[in-house]
Amino acid sequence: MLKVIKYIAIVPMLTACLCCSGQGFRFQFYRTKACSTVEKLDTQYEIHKVGNLDTGYSPKAGVVYLPGPGSYGIWMDGPLLDTVFDIRDTGLFVFRFKEPDHGFYETHAVDTPPLYSRCDTMLEGYQEYNYPDGTLEMRGTFKDGYEKDSLVTFYRNGKVKMRLLRPPKIITITDFDSLGNKLSIKHIEHKSFMVYREYDLKEFYPGGKVKKIESSKKRVSRINEFYSSGLPKIVQTKNRRTEYYDNGLKSVAYTWKHKKSNDITIYKTAYDTTGRLLQKTVCEEWITDYIPQPSIKISRSDLIVSIEKYDGGKVVFSVKDIDTKEYLKKYPDDDDEDGDDIN
Repeated sequence: MLKVIKYIAIVPMLTACLCCSGQGFRFQFYRTKACSTVEKLDTQYEIHKVGNLDTGYSPKAGVVYLPGPGSYGIWMDGPLLDTVFDIRDTGLFVFRFKEPDHGFYETHAVDTPPLYSRCDTMLEGYQEYNYPDGTLEMRGTFKDGYEKDSLVTFYRNGKVKMRLLRPPKIITITDFDSLGNKLSIKHIEHKSFMVYREYDLKEFYPGGKVKKIESSKKRVSRINEFYSSGLPKIVQTKNRRTEYYDNGLKSVAYTWKHKKSNDITIYKTAYDTTGRLLQKTVCEEWITDYIPQPSIKISRSDLIVSIEKYDGGKVVFSVKDIDTKEYLKKYPDDDDEDGDDIN
């Protein structure tokens, strides 16, 4: 599921501390609800590894026991929270979070965007909110917590941060930096208050040059991304993706093919900055439902069909027909979970 652009103009107050006592990697979450001063141990959330949404670790008796070190994110009902926890040491990691009194809240309902709330009450009608110094922070109209017609958020210097227009069929979201430069404009198809995955996006560099053009139609993501020089950075179509170095040469090329069983074979070729071949990889993703585009990460595949690594044009490493998990146990440095992903 694609992430919905965040409209919240308030930055949550949060603190975290690491106490190295005991063994294993443990996580605990204390939350102070909006418009409250009472801190409570929270158990209604889930931790996942960053870059791998298939993982999910829930608290037991108020503590989450993690499988090992790494970067983790958190899912919860409440304010949108994109904090990344970089957990590297054994012991208890304690996270304390004070919810903002008003803001953009996540519901986790399928194909439904987050909504606005104040003190756990959904916003209704015309609303205005100010920063503590009295500067206008947000104004808009709402129905059951969702933007009804329009919404504008502001930086503390008075410049527009985000403008949202919600006519009957297409939501238009425009983001700006604190100097007034347009950063992006996004069009999202919707019906009533349901937001679907059909969208098109254009991002800009501060000077106005196009940074990225992206769209998602019928679960197919297409991308044209550029360096500030204007050279291509990523070109992605329905059946292939090519990434480039800033010197214009290919970095990685991906193609994929579907089998009748819906399984997908992914072909990856990697090059160094001079254009010399570094690696060829063929892997398979075994899926039950038809998906037009696969994840392009080796770590998400089910089978490594073959890997060949090159040095000076010669094969210096090769492996064939091995379960992906087994391969990554032997060669953990090849784990690409922190890289880009299509789905």
